[in-house]
Amino acid sequence: MAANVPPAVELLDGGTGEELFRCGVPDDRKLWSATALVHSQYHDVLTQVHAAFLDAGSDLVTCNNYGVTPGVGFREDDIARYCELAGRLARRAVSTHKPTARVCGSLPPLLESYRPDKLVEFDDGVHLYSVMGAALQPHVDMFLGETLSTIDEAKMALTGVQDYGKPVLVSFTLRSDGALRSGDSVVDVIRELLRFTTFSTPSVQLYAVLFNCSLPEAISSALHEIQAADGLTMKAFANRLTEIAEDWALAESAAPQAMRTDLDVARYVKYVNDWVNMGAQLIGGCCGIGPEYIAQIHETLKQRGLRT
Repeated sequence: MAANVPPAVELLDGGTGEELFRCGVPDDRKLWSATALVHSQYHDVLTQVHAAFLDAGSDLVTCNNYGVTPGVGFREDDIARYCELAGRLARRAVSTHKPTARVCGSLPPLLESYRPDKLVEFDDGVHLYSVMGAALQPHVDMFLGETLSTIDEAKMALTGVQDYGKPVLVSFTLRSDGALRSGDSVVDVIRELLRFTTFSTPSVQLYAVLFNCSLPEAISSALHEIQAADGLTMKAFANRLTEIAEDWALAESAAPQAMRTDLDVARYVKYVNDWVNMGAQLIGGCCGIGPEYIAQIHETLKQRGLRT
C-alpha cells in the first residue's frame, strides 16, 4: 500500500436498539432493547436487524445483550440465559447472511449507562462479566466492553472474560469535551489500560480501544489526543443522540433521548472520513445510526480504496 494511505477499515454495526424500535419492537423504558430477547415474538425481528447491518456492509455485529444487566432488574440466571440467546441469534444472522463476519459479545455497564458514579463492587463486577462471558462464549468471536464510563469498568470486564480466549475491544463513552465520563483524559486511560492488560490480565488480547455513544465532535477531540498512542488501532462509533445529562437514568426517562436533526448520513460520513484520516481503522455507529448509514460509509470508503 502506498505511503500515507490508511489501511483497510473494518465496519461495526450501528444502533441495534433504535433499529429494533424502528422495526416495531415496543420501546419499554425499563427493558429497552432486551425486550427483543425477553419476548420471543421479536426474535426474528432481532435477527433481521442484525442481517440488515450485515447486508449494509458490517464486518462485526454486536449481540443484543446490552440491556441484560442487574441494573435493569435481571437476576444472574436470567443474565446467563438471555446472553446465550443474544449470542445464538447474532450467530444465526451471521451464518445466514455473511459467514465471514464476526460476532461481538457485549459487556455493558452493569448498573447504568453514562454514570461513573454508579458502579458495582469490583469483585461483583468481575463475577457478573464472567457470567456474561461464559454464556456468550460459544457464539462469539470477541467481546466488546461498550459504553463504559470509567477505567474500573473496563478492568472488571477484562478480568471477567480473561479465561475465555477471545480478543476484547474496550469502548468508552465521552463527555462533550472529549474526556471520559469519569473526567479522566483518554490518553491517561489508554496508558493505564495497556499497563493493566500487560501485568494483570496478560492472557487477554486487547484488540482495540474505541469511543462510542458520544457526540461525534467529542470523538474527534479524543482521536486528536491519541493519534500516536502506543501502536493501538484507533476506532470510533458515535451516536446520533443529543447531549446526555450527567444524571441520566434509563428507568427514569419518560421518552427516548432525542435524536440530533443535524447529523444526517452525509454529515456522519464526513466525520467518518475525518476519523479515518486520523488513523481510525474500525468504524461503526451507536444509537440512531441505522443500516443506511453503514451502507453509505461502506460505499464511501470503497471509493477511497479502503473497502472491497
